[in-house]
Amino acid sequence: MRQEKSRAIAIPFIGGKNVMPITGYFGPYPHDYEGFPDYFTDDIFKKIADAGINLIVRSAADYHTQPELVEKTLSLGEKYGVGVFVSDNSIVEGEEAQTITAEVVAQKIEAYKERKAFCGMYVVDEPTATYFCDPDGSRLISKYERASKILQQDLDQLCYINLLPIYNFELETRVNYERYVNEFCDTLQPKVVMWDMYPFDKTREGKMEVYFYNMDVIRKAADERNLPFWAFVQAGSQWNDGWNEFEVTIPYFPNEEQFNWNVNTSLAFGAQGIQYFPLVQPYQFTMTKEGDYECNGIIGAMGNKTQWYYYAQTINKHIEAIDEVLMNSMHKGVVASGGQAKKDLEFTTCVIKSGNFNELQSVSGDALVGCFNYQGKTALYVVNHSFEQAQKVKLTFDGVQNLQLIQKAKASDANTSELILDMAAGEGILIVIQ
Repeated sequence: MRQEKSRAIAIPFIGGKNVMPITGYFGPYPHDYEGFPDYFTDDIFKKIADAGINLIVRSAADYHTQPELVEKTLSLGEKYGVGVFVSDNSIVEGEEAQTITAEVVAQKIEAYKERKAFCGMYVVDEPTATYFCDPDGSRLISKYERASKILQQDLDQLCYINLLPIYNFELETRVNYERYVNEFCDTLQPKVVMWDMYPFDKTREGKMEVYFYNMDVIRKAADERNLPFWAFVQAGSQWNDGWNEFEVTIPYFPNEEQFNWNVNTSLAFGAQGIQYFPLVQPYQFTMTKEGDYECNGIIGAMGNKTQWYYYAQTINKHIEAIDEVLMNSMHKGVVASGGQAKKDLEFTTCVIKSGNFNELQSVSGDALVGCFNYQGKTALYVVNHSFEQAQKVKLTFDGVQNLQLIQKAKASDANTSELILDMAAGEGILIVIQ
Protein backbone atom coordinates (compact mmCIF):
# COMPACT_ATOMS: atom_id res chain seq x y z
CA MET A 1 0.00 0.00 0.00
CA ARG A 2 1.48 3.34 -1.04
CA GLN A 3 1.75 6.20 1.39
CA GLU A 4 -0.90 8.93 1.33
CA LYS A 5 -0.71 12.40 2.83
CA SER A 6 -2.99 12.90 5.82
CA ARG A 7 -5.56 15.70 5.74
CA ALA A 8 -5.28 16.46 9.45
CA ILE A 9 -4.94 20.07 10.59
CA ALA A 10 -1.68 20.68 12.47
CA ILE A 11 -2.00 23.28 15.25
CA PRO A 12 1.52 24.21 16.41
CA PHE A 13 0.58 25.51 19.87
CA ILE A 14 -1.03 22.23 20.96
CA GLY A 15 1.76 20.05 19.55
CA GLY A 16 1.57 20.11 15.77
CA LYS A 17 0.74 17.40 13.27
CA ASN A 18 0.93 14.45 15.67
CA VAL A 19 -1.52 15.86 18.26
CA MET A 20 -5.26 15.57 17.79
CA PRO A 21 -7.33 18.66 18.65
CA ILE A 22 -9.44 17.74 21.68
CA THR A 23 -11.70 20.71 22.07
CA GLY A 24 -14.46 22.18 24.19
CA TYR A 25 -17.40 24.36 23.15
CA PHE A 26 -18.74 26.85 25.68
CA GLY A 27 -15.58 27.45 27.57
CA PRO A 28 -15.24 30.12 30.23
CA TYR A 29 -18.05 32.59 29.65
CA PRO A 30 -18.93 35.94 31.21
CA HIS A 31 -22.22 36.54 33.01
CA ASP A 32 -23.81 38.71 35.66
CA TYR A 33 -25.69 36.01 37.55
CA GLU A 34 -25.36 36.13 41.31
CA GLY A 35 -23.83 33.09 42.97
CA PHE A 36 -21.94 31.76 39.95
CA PRO A 37 -18.13 31.61 40.01
CA ASP A 38 -15.59 33.44 37.89
CA TYR A 39 -14.56 31.02 35.14
CA PHE A 40 -11.55 33.04 33.97
CA THR A 41 -9.28 31.58 36.64
CA ASP A 42 -6.28 29.31 37.10
CA ASP A 43 -8.53 26.74 38.76
CA ILE A 44 -10.82 26.39 35.74
CA PHE A 45 -8.02 26.35 33.18
CA LYS A 46 -6.06 23.80 35.17
CA LYS A 47 -9.15 21.58 35.23
CA ILE A 48 -9.55 21.98 31.47
CA ALA A 49 -5.92 21.05 30.84
CA ASP A 50 -5.99 18.17 33.35
CA ALA A 51 -9.03 16.75 31.54
CA GLY A 52 -6.88 16.41 28.42
CA ILE A 53 -8.60 19.21 26.50
CA ASN A 54 -6.14 21.25 24.44
CA LEU A 55 -8.34 23.72 22.58
CA ILE A 56 -11.32 25.97 23.36
CA VAL A 57 -13.32 26.70 20.21
CA ARG A 58 -15.96 28.90 21.86
CA SER A 59 -15.28 30.91 25.00
CA ALA A 60 -18.25 33.32 24.59
CA ALA A 61 -16.10 36.30 25.56
CA ASP A 62 -16.12 38.58 22.52
CA TYR A 63 -13.09 40.74 21.72
CA HIS A 64 -15.24 43.55 20.30
CA THR A 65 -17.06 44.11 23.61
CA GLN A 66 -14.88 42.39 26.24
CA PRO A 67 -11.26 42.52 25.07
CA GLU A 68 -9.95 42.21 28.62
CA LEU A 69 -11.63 38.80 29.07
CA VAL A 70 -10.28 37.54 25.75
CA GLU A 71 -6.81 38.70 26.77
CA LYS A 72 -7.21 36.88 30.07
CA THR A 73 -8.38 33.73 28.26
CA LEU A 74 -5.32 33.83 26.01
CA SER A 75 -2.99 34.38 28.98
CA LEU A 76 -4.47 31.45 30.90
CA GLY A 77 -4.40 29.34 27.74
CA GLU A 78 -0.70 30.07 27.32
CA LYS A 79 -0.06 29.17 30.95
CA TYR A 80 -1.85 25.81 30.78
CA GLY A 81 -1.23 24.79 27.17
CA VAL A 82 -4.81 25.27 26.02
CA GLY A 83 -5.34 26.90 22.63
CA VAL A 84 -8.10 29.44 22.04
CA PHE A 85 -10.32 30.43 19.12
CA VAL A 86 -11.13 34.13 19.46
CA SER A 87 -14.62 35.55 18.93
CA ASP A 88 -14.73 39.01 17.38
CA ASN A 89 -18.21 40.06 16.29
CA SER A 90 -16.92 43.23 14.68
CA ILE A 91 -15.62 40.94 11.91
CA VAL A 92 -18.41 38.40 11.48
CA GLU A 93 -21.69 40.04 12.58
CA GLY A 94 -23.69 43.10 11.62
CA GLU A 95 -23.78 45.28 8.52
CA GLU A 96 -20.03 45.93 8.59
CA ALA A 97 -19.33 42.23 8.04
CA GLN A 98 -21.00 42.38 4.62
CA THR A 99 -18.56 44.97 3.27
CA ILE A 100 -15.48 44.50 5.45
CA THR A 101 -12.14 44.23 3.63
CA ALA A 102 -9.20 41.92 4.19
CA GLU A 103 -7.09 44.94 5.13
CA VAL A 104 -9.52 45.93 7.89
CA VAL A 105 -9.79 42.36 9.20
CA ALA A 106 -5.99 42.05 9.24
CA GLN A 107 -5.79 45.22 11.33
CA LYS A 108 -8.41 43.96 13.77
CA ILE A 109 -6.84 40.56 14.40
CA GLU A 110 -3.40 42.14 14.79
CA ALA A 111 -4.40 42.84 18.40
CA TYR A 112 -4.32 39.13 19.32
CA LYS A 113 -3.10 36.95 16.45
CA GLU A 114 0.51 36.88 17.68
CA ARG A 115 -0.49 35.55 21.10
CA LYS A 116 0.89 32.03 21.59
CA ALA A 117 -2.45 30.50 22.54
CA PHE A 118 -4.30 32.05 19.58
CA CYS A 119 -5.22 29.16 17.27
CA GLY A 120 -7.99 30.60 15.12
CA MET A 121 -11.27 32.47 14.91
CA TYR A 122 -14.81 31.63 15.92
CA VAL A 123 -17.13 32.52 13.02
CA VAL A 124 -20.55 30.87 13.36
CA ASP A 125 -22.31 27.89 14.89
CA GLU A 126 -25.14 26.22 12.96
CA PRO A 127 -26.06 28.73 10.24
CA THR A 128 -29.26 27.89 8.40
CA ALA A 129 -30.48 27.65 4.82
CA THR A 130 -33.84 28.72 3.39
CA TYR A 131 -34.82 25.11 2.71
CA PHE A 132 -33.51 23.53 5.92
CA CYS A 133 -34.28 23.86 9.62
CA ASP A 134 -36.66 26.85 10.06
CA PRO A 135 -34.27 29.43 8.65
CA ASP A 136 -33.38 32.42 10.76
CA GLY A 137 -32.75 35.31 8.38
CA SER A 138 -29.98 36.64 10.61
CA ARG A 139 -28.00 33.38 10.46
CA LEU A 140 -28.16 32.30 6.84
CA ILE A 141 -25.03 30.68 5.44
CA SER A 142 -24.58 33.51 2.92
CA LYS A 143 -24.18 36.13 5.66
CA TYR A 144 -20.88 34.58 6.74
CA GLU A 145 -19.36 34.07 3.30
CA ARG A 146 -17.31 37.26 3.20
CA ALA A 147 -15.80 36.99 6.66
CA SER A 148 -15.09 33.28 6.18
CA LYS A 149 -13.28 33.86 2.89
CA ILE A 150 -11.19 36.72 4.24
CA LEU A 151 -10.17 34.92 7.42
CA GLN A 152 -9.43 31.54 5.86
CA GLN A 153 -8.32 32.20 2.30
CA ASP A 154 -6.87 35.72 2.48
CA LEU A 155 -5.40 35.63 6.00
CA ASP A 156 -4.84 31.86 6.34
CA GLN A 157 -6.64 31.51 9.68
CA LEU A 158 -8.25 28.34 10.98
CA CYS A 159 -11.91 29.00 11.80
CA TYR A 160 -14.69 27.41 13.78
CA ILE A 161 -17.64 27.08 11.39
CA ASN A 162 -20.09 24.36 12.41
CA LEU A 163 -22.98 22.61 10.65
CA LEU A 164 -26.42 21.75 11.96
CA PRO A 165 -27.26 18.04 12.33
CA ILE A 166 -30.14 16.30 10.58
CA TYR A 167 -33.26 16.13 12.74
CA ASN A 168 -35.43 13.50 11.10
CA PHE A 169 -34.95 10.77 8.54
CA GLU A 170 -37.59 11.43 5.91
CA LEU A 171 -36.27 11.17 2.36
CA GLU A 172 -37.02 14.83 1.57
CA THR A 173 -35.14 15.91 4.69
CA ARG A 174 -32.17 13.77 3.74
CA VAL A 175 -32.07 15.31 0.25
CA ASN A 176 -32.27 18.82 1.69
CA TYR A 177 -29.69 18.04 4.36
CA GLU A 178 -27.12 16.85 1.83
CA ARG A 179 -27.85 19.97 -0.23
CA TYR A 180 -27.35 22.06 2.93
CA VAL A 181 -24.00 20.42 3.73
CA ASN A 182 -22.73 21.02 0.20
CA GLU A 183 -23.92 24.64 0.14
CA PHE A 184 -22.26 25.21 3.51
CA CYS A 185 -18.93 23.74 2.36
CA ASP A 186 -18.91 25.41 -1.05
CA THR A 187 -19.92 28.83 0.29
CA LEU A 188 -17.92 29.05 3.51
CA GLN A 189 -15.02 26.85 2.32
CA PRO A 190 -13.96 25.61 5.77
CA LYS A 191 -10.53 24.14 6.38
CA VAL A 192 -12.12 21.46 8.55
CA VAL A 193 -15.73 20.22 8.39
CA MET A 194 -17.60 20.18 11.72
CA TRP A 195 -21.13 19.30 12.78
CA ASP A 196 -22.87 18.36 16.01
CA MET A 197 -25.17 15.39 16.60
CA TYR A 198 -26.03 14.16 20.08
CA PRO A 199 -27.24 10.55 19.92
CA PHE A 200 -28.20 9.95 23.56
CA ASP A 201 -31.60 11.54 23.79
CA LYS A 202 -35.01 9.96 24.23
CA THR A 203 -36.13 11.43 20.90
CA ARG A 204 -33.34 9.53 19.12
CA GLU A 205 -33.24 6.37 21.22
CA GLY A 206 -32.95 3.30 19.04
CA LYS A 207 -32.31 5.40 15.92
CA MET A 208 -28.55 5.16 15.56
CA GLU A 209 -28.87 4.83 11.79
CA VAL A 210 -29.57 8.60 11.82
CA TYR A 211 -26.38 9.25 13.82
CA PHE A 212 -24.26 7.20 11.42
CA TYR A 213 -25.98 8.60 8.32
CA ASN A 214 -25.23 12.14 9.53
CA MET A 215 -21.59 11.29 10.22
CA ASP A 216 -21.28 9.64 6.81
CA VAL A 217 -22.66 12.71 5.02
CA ILE A 218 -20.07 14.87 6.78
CA ARG A 219 -17.27 12.37 6.11
CA LYS A 220 -18.23 12.23 2.43
CA ALA A 221 -18.37 16.03 2.07
CA ALA A 222 -14.95 16.32 3.72
CA ASP A 223 -13.53 13.50 1.58
CA GLU A 224 -14.72 15.08 -1.66
CA ARG A 225 -12.94 18.34 -0.73
CA ASN A 226 -9.81 16.69 0.68
CA LEU A 227 -10.54 18.06 4.15
CA PRO A 228 -10.50 16.55 7.66
CA PHE A 229 -13.58 16.50 9.87
CA TRP A 230 -14.05 16.96 13.61
CA ALA A 231 -16.87 15.34 15.59
CA PHE A 232 -18.84 16.58 18.60
CA VAL A 233 -19.31 14.36 21.65
CA GLN A 234 -22.22 14.66 24.06
CA ALA A 235 -21.32 15.60 27.64
CA GLY A 236 -24.61 15.34 29.50
CA SER A 237 -28.13 16.25 28.43
CA GLN A 238 -31.00 18.68 29.15
CA TRP A 239 -30.04 21.49 26.78
CA ASN A 240 -32.09 24.63 27.34
CA ASP A 241 -31.48 27.01 24.46
CA GLY A 242 -34.84 28.67 25.05
CA TRP A 243 -33.75 30.20 28.39
CA ASN A 244 -36.99 29.09 30.05
CA GLU A 245 -37.41 27.34 33.37
CA PHE A 246 -37.92 23.67 32.60
CA GLU A 247 -38.75 20.51 34.43
CA VAL A 248 -36.62 17.40 34.10
CA THR A 249 -39.16 14.78 33.08
CA ILE A 250 -37.09 12.16 31.22
CA PRO A 251 -33.46 12.62 32.18
CA TYR A 252 -31.19 10.78 29.78
CA PHE A 253 -27.51 11.21 30.51
CA PRO A 254 -24.86 9.24 28.63
CA ASN A 255 -22.95 6.94 30.92
CA GLU A 256 -19.26 6.17 30.47
CA GLU A 257 -19.82 3.31 28.03
CA GLN A 258 -22.06 5.50 25.84
CA PHE A 259 -19.67 8.44 26.10
CA ASN A 260 -16.75 6.25 25.01
CA TRP A 261 -18.83 4.78 22.18
CA ASN A 262 -19.60 8.31 20.94
CA VAL A 263 -15.86 9.10 20.83
CA ASN A 264 -14.74 5.75 19.44
CA THR A 265 -17.30 5.49 16.63
CA SER A 266 -16.23 8.98 15.52
CA LEU A 267 -12.59 7.91 15.44
CA ALA A 268 -13.48 4.73 13.53
CA PHE A 269 -15.14 6.91 10.87
CA GLY A 270 -11.96 8.95 10.51
CA ALA A 271 -12.57 12.01 12.71
CA GLN A 272 -9.30 13.90 13.30
CA GLY A 273 -10.62 16.09 16.08
CA ILE A 274 -12.98 15.61 19.05
CA GLN A 275 -15.20 18.40 20.42
CA TYR A 276 -16.99 18.11 23.76
CA PHE A 277 -20.26 19.94 24.33
CA PRO A 278 -20.62 21.66 26.62
CA LEU A 279 -17.23 22.35 28.14
CA VAL A 280 -18.52 24.53 31.00
CA GLN A 281 -22.24 24.19 31.74
CA PRO A 282 -23.99 27.41 30.62
CA TYR A 283 -26.24 29.28 33.03
CA GLN A 284 -29.41 28.59 31.01
CA PHE A 285 -28.73 24.85 31.21
CA THR A 286 -29.18 25.05 35.01
CA MET A 287 -32.70 26.47 34.89
CA THR A 288 -34.67 23.53 36.24
CA LYS A 289 -37.20 24.25 38.97
CA GLU A 290 -34.76 22.95 41.55
CA GLY A 291 -31.63 24.21 39.79
CA ASP A 292 -29.34 21.53 38.36
CA TYR A 293 -25.71 22.55 38.24
CA GLU A 294 -24.22 19.37 36.83
CA CYS A 295 -26.68 17.82 34.36
CA ASN A 296 -24.24 18.60 31.57
CA GLY A 297 -20.76 19.94 30.93
CA ILE A 298 -17.28 18.58 31.40
CA ILE A 299 -17.20 21.21 34.14
CA GLY A 300 -20.44 22.06 35.94
CA ALA A 301 -21.88 25.54 36.36
CA MET A 302 -20.33 25.92 39.81
CA GLY A 303 -16.89 25.06 38.48
CA ASN A 304 -17.08 21.46 39.68
CA LYS A 305 -15.87 18.31 37.90
CA THR A 306 -18.87 16.34 36.59
CA GLN A 307 -19.06 12.64 35.78
CA TRP A 308 -18.24 13.51 32.14
CA TYR A 309 -15.05 15.21 33.29
CA TYR A 310 -13.70 11.87 34.48
CA TYR A 311 -14.98 10.04 31.39
CA ALA A 312 -13.24 12.60 29.15
CA GLN A 313 -10.05 12.54 31.19
CA THR A 314 -9.78 8.76 30.82
CA ILE A 315 -10.52 8.49 27.11
CA ASN A 316 -8.40 11.54 26.29
CA LYS A 317 -5.41 9.65 27.70
CA HIS A 318 -6.22 6.88 25.24
CA ILE A 319 -6.50 9.41 22.38
CA GLU A 320 -3.12 10.82 23.39
CA ALA A 321 -1.65 7.32 23.02
CA ILE A 322 -3.11 6.77 19.51
CA ASP A 323 -3.37 10.21 17.92
CA GLU A 324 0.01 10.12 16.16
CA VAL A 325 -1.31 7.21 14.09
CA LEU A 326 -4.77 8.66 13.41
CA MET A 327 -3.46 12.13 12.62
CA ASN A 328 -1.03 10.70 10.04
CA SER A 329 -3.47 8.30 8.37
CA MET A 330 -5.99 8.35 5.55
CA HIS A 331 -9.37 6.84 6.32
CA LYS A 332 -10.37 4.21 3.76
CA GLY A 333 -13.71 2.95 5.08
CA VAL A 334 -15.43 0.94 7.81
CA VAL A 335 -16.06 -2.78 8.19
CA ALA A 336 -19.37 -3.51 9.96
CA SER A 337 -19.69 -6.87 11.70
CA GLY A 338 -22.77 -8.27 13.44
CA GLY A 339 -26.47 -7.68 12.94
CA GLN A 340 -26.84 -4.46 14.93
CA ALA A 341 -23.78 -2.77 13.43
CA LYS A 342 -24.90 -3.63 9.90
CA LYS A 343 -28.41 -2.33 10.64
CA ASP A 344 -27.14 0.94 12.11
CA LEU A 345 -24.79 1.52 9.16
CA GLU A 346 -27.35 0.58 6.51
CA PHE A 347 -27.47 4.13 5.09
CA THR A 348 -23.74 4.91 5.11
CA THR A 349 -21.59 4.94 2.00
CA CYS A 350 -18.20 4.14 3.56
CA VAL A 351 -18.98 0.56 4.62
CA ILE A 352 -16.58 -1.91 3.00
CA LYS A 353 -19.10 -4.47 1.75
CA SER A 354 -16.61 -7.30 1.34
CA GLY A 355 -15.82 -7.25 5.06
CA ASN A 356 -12.07 -7.36 4.45
CA PHE A 357 -9.32 -4.76 4.06
CA ASN A 358 -5.74 -5.45 3.02
CA GLU A 359 -4.38 -8.08 5.48
CA LEU A 360 -7.69 -8.16 7.39
CA GLN A 361 -9.78 -11.05 6.08
CA SER A 362 -12.78 -11.12 8.41
CA VAL A 363 -14.31 -9.78 11.61
CA SER A 364 -16.71 -11.54 13.97
CA GLY A 365 -18.67 -10.00 16.82
CA ASP A 366 -20.83 -6.87 16.89
CA ALA A 367 -18.14 -4.41 15.90
CA LEU A 368 -17.05 -1.52 13.71
CA VAL A 369 -13.55 -1.48 12.29
CA GLY A 370 -12.20 1.78 10.94
CA CYS A 371 -9.67 1.04 8.19
CA PHE A 372 -6.72 3.36 7.57
CA ASN A 373 -3.62 3.80 5.46
CA TYR A 374 -0.99 4.76 8.02
CA GLN A 375 2.05 5.85 6.04
CA GLY A 376 1.80 2.78 3.83
CA LYS A 377 0.84 0.42 6.66
CA THR A 378 -2.59 -0.93 7.57
CA ALA A 379 -4.11 0.55 10.73
CA LEU A 380 -7.41 -0.64 12.18
CA TYR A 381 -9.55 1.01 14.84
CA VAL A 382 -11.80 -1.68 16.32
CA VAL A 383 -14.88 -0.57 18.27
CA ASN A 384 -17.23 -2.71 20.31
CA HIS A 385 -20.50 -1.60 18.74
CA SER A 386 -22.45 -2.42 21.88
CA PHE A 387 -22.44 0.27 24.58
CA GLU A 388 -24.25 -2.13 26.92
CA GLN A 389 -22.21 -5.33 26.93
CA ALA A 390 -18.58 -6.40 26.89
CA GLN A 391 -17.75 -8.93 24.20
CA LYS A 392 -15.01 -10.73 22.35
CA VAL A 393 -14.25 -9.53 18.82
CA LYS A 394 -12.21 -11.77 16.52
CA LEU A 395 -10.06 -10.54 13.64
CA THR A 396 -8.67 -12.99 11.08
CA PHE A 397 -5.72 -12.06 8.87
CA ASP A 398 -4.32 -13.52 5.65
CA GLY A 399 -1.38 -15.05 7.48
CA VAL A 400 0.68 -14.45 10.59
CA GLN A 401 1.06 -10.70 11.17
CA ASN A 402 3.19 -8.61 13.50
CA LEU A 403 0.67 -6.41 15.31
CA GLN A 404 1.02 -3.43 17.59
CA LEU A 405 -2.03 -2.86 19.78
CA ILE A 406 -3.02 0.12 21.93
CA GLN A 407 -5.82 -0.58 24.39
CA LYS A 408 -6.74 1.73 27.27
CA ALA A 409 -3.68 3.85 26.40
CA LYS A 410 -1.30 0.89 26.85
CA ALA A 411 0.73 -0.67 24.03
CA SER A 412 1.33 -4.36 23.45
CA ASP A 413 2.42 -6.63 20.60
CA ALA A 414 1.06 -9.81 19.05
CA ASN A 415 2.24 -12.16 16.32
CA THR A 416 -0.73 -14.11 15.00
CA SER A 417 -3.11 -14.82 12.13
CA GLU A 418 -6.15 -14.70 14.44
CA LEU A 419 -6.62 -12.08 17.14
CA ILE A 420 -9.31 -12.24 19.83
CA LEU A 421 -9.96 -8.94 21.61
CA ASP A 422 -11.66 -8.70 25.00
CA MET A 423 -13.54 -5.42 24.68
CA ALA A 424 -15.50 -3.42 27.23
CA ALA A 425 -18.81 -1.89 26.10
CA GLY A 426 -18.14 1.01 23.73
CA GLU A 427 -14.38 0.48 23.80
CA GLY A 428 -11.99 1.21 20.93
CA ILE A 429 -8.61 -0.48 20.25
CA LEU A 430 -6.01 0.61 17.73
CA ILE A 431 -4.08 -2.01 15.77
CA VAL A 432 -1.18 -1.28 13.41
CA ILE A 433 0.11 -4.07 11.17
CA GLN A 434 3.89 -3.74 11.07
